[in-house]
Amino acid sequence: MTTSPDNDGLAFDCEVEAPPEKVFRALTVPAFVERWLKPGAAIEAEVVEATPETVRWRWREIGEPEGFVTFSLTPTESGGTMLRLVHVRTQPALQPTAANRNDITMMLAA
Repeated sequence: MTTSPDNDGLAFDCEVEAPPEKVFRALTVPAFVERWLKPGAAIEAEVVEATPETVRWRWREIGEPEGFVTFSLTPTESGGTMLRLVHVRTQPALQPTAANRNDITMMLAA
């Protein structure tokens, strides 16, 4: 796992033994995507772009800011696929704050 080049997200690289066409189908056919993400997961995913080399999903984990996951598919010499996944949020994650906010108020004596 590494950060993406623009340092806004996470990037993962792995080699898959399946050819790019099969990986593409797994990322774009709703029944395959649903099986992969496991029904009932707290995730909403929607394909927003699909070319033979790139698949882009709008991605939202319940309770988290929306983001995009981009899959880059590159054929390997062995007939498999080099798969790069980059996940970037469109908004920064919210930082938790204490319920009482723990703010310090400074007062001046008159």
